[in-house]
Amino acid sequence: MQELNEKYGGNLPANAVLRSDDDPAPVPTVQNRTPTKPQTGRRAGRGERFAVLNAFTDCALAGLTKSEAKVWLILFRDTKAATGTARTGQADLARRAGLSERAVRYALTRLDAKGLLLVVRRGKLGSGPTTYRVRATGAA
Repeated sequence: MQELNEKYGGNLPANAVLRSDDDPAPVPTVQNRTPTKPQTGRRAGRGERFAVLNAFTDCALAGLTKSEAKVWLILFRDTKAATGTARTGQADLARRAGLSERAVRYALTRLDAKGLLLVVRRGKLGSGPTTYRVRATGAA
């Protein structure tokens, strides 16, 4: 992801296709690309968020259950740009995803095992919900 952001200035071209290194299919080249101006203001992180979402869709979504995908997407949506973390309770995740709290706990465990999220801080009674760092692919 870092290499892609450096190569395309944080903005992937509209015809970009992310493929694994094992895929023998050729990757289309970008021709006649006009340089983009640096992003400023409120919308500066949008291109990177879409790149993360695209990488997740291309690389990880096919290997997830429906409950894992729902939980990941809700946490991705709740991720704060300033900190890069999401702080959402399991009961809230369950309500918003239409799942039981047990299904959410299982999905969180599986997402953590697959490397798609990292538990930054465990929540405790009286100290708030757990804090997660959401990742697009299983790479560290």
